[in-house]
Amino acid sequence: MTVFALRVTYLTGRVYSAMFEDGDEKLEPEWPPHPSRLFSALVAAWAEGGGEEELRPALEWLEAQPAPTIYAGSHSTRKLVQVFVPVNDFRSVPEDRPRKPRTFPSASLSHPGVYFVWETEPPAGITAALDRILRRTSSLGHSSSLVAAEIAAQLPVAGLTVWRPDAKEGLRIRIPYPGRLEELKRRHERFERDPVKTNRPSGGRTVRYATGTEQRRGVQQGVFGEMIVLRRDDGPRGSLRSTLSLLAAVRGAIQRLTPDPVPEYLSGHAPESTPKNPVRSERPHIALAPLPFIGSRHATGDILGAAVLIPKALSAAERAECWKVMGGIGELRMAWGRWAVSLADAEERRRTLKPETWMRPCTVWSTVTPFVFDRFPKDPHGEEAEEVVRVALGRIGLPAPCEIDLHYNPWHLGVPKAGLFPAAPARPGKPQRYHCHVRVRFEEPVAGPVAAGAGRHYGYGWFAPFDGSGGGQ
Repeated sequence: MTVFALRVTYLTGRVYSAMFEDGDEKLEPEWPPHPSRLFSALVAAWAEGGGEEELRPALEWLEAQPAPTIYAGSHSTRKLVQVFVPVNDFRSVPEDRPRKPRTFPSASLSHPGVYFVWETEPPAGITAALDRILRRTSSLGHSSSLVAAEIAAQLPVAGLTVWRPDAKEGLRIRIPYPGRLEELKRRHERFERDPVKTNRPSGGRTVRYATGTEQRRGVQQGVFGEMIVLRRDDGPRGSLRSTLSLLAAVRGAIQRLTPDPVPEYLSGHAPESTPKNPVRSERPHIALAPLPFIGSRHATGDILGAAVLIPKALSAAERAECWKVMGGIGELRMAWGRWAVSLADAEERRRTLKPETWMRPCTVWSTVTPFVFDRFPKDPHGEEAEEVVRVALGRIGLPAPCEIDLHYNPWHLGVPKAGLFPAAPARPGKPQRYHCHVRVRFEEPVAGPVAAGAGRHYGYGWFAPFDGSGGGQ
């Protein structure tokens, strides 16, 4: 297996860096160091060294890679000591600035080296460019965290804890992503012009990491393994009944931002497909889903955003292209209104817009939008209908459920009845498809995202975990 590794050595055997979520409180040291922190340090070293254009592709390549595996030793948190420091103010010298109390969390390390490992090999020229940037990198986190950064010639030493990404449970860790370099540059320029907190870099995106002992065993997941969340920033309210029109606008925006011809994994159409003769792709391709406020006593069913579901079979380059395209969407236009949208990031606090809300392992799942049958069952609530659901779940890689319930009423609070949803798009010359709400129970927990049935690629057949009390959110 081909791997590429970066090693960061803490020269003093101690780390000074606060958790991003702590804000100005700075109560706990961040450990293990987040890949996003490493990327920010590399960008700073590159910019301070002159920001050479010939080195830029190395950073753009690094930001496009999936989350790396992290190898790190244990840490022992040191006692917090409060000190008084001058506030940041570029318009006066430190001696003239007021002083405020600050704490700088730190920890002693059992091993000074930390490794970031990717299962890939950089293209020609990238390694040399990264090496030049790494040689300039002198700190990670606070300036007191002196480090030496280099490309590792050997794999990590034994005895380190292995942190693996894309875990179902574990620690949320910030990662770089396509476009992060430009975002850091813009934020830096804004902060220099106006040094207020809102102009600092955002937390960015996160994924869950877990150590080998924390990884849950036996939790099955279907074909979709990742969610990209697009949130509504401005625009009229839209109910779940507007799912089809909203997601049609999302799909249109994706196609406008993608070079022609649109790749199969984004379009869902085979290369020989034409507007007059559409041919469905046999390759795994993205699906779209609404993200509504449901599952609580005061749930309204309003859609707060949309999600793109990424198949696990996509390559790193294809996943990066999905993130790039979604990051370019700033507006959605529907017949009923216009939305200003942006990618949700680590600072998002609404549970509806957090991927783990829709991906957490659960034994019972129920539809948020109606399940669409690929054939009309003679008895909408009989064994034939149940078998259609069972086959549909198997088609997306999930085990057969031990219980299946079908009804026109929903189980999640805030979700409309199935009959209130517009009919799913019909194939030319074919009758309208039948749809209803579904609740399924598995013998063992199943992880999301779960989208099944004939409408799974355009927003119908979207499931959420169900806790048995009327909602799963």
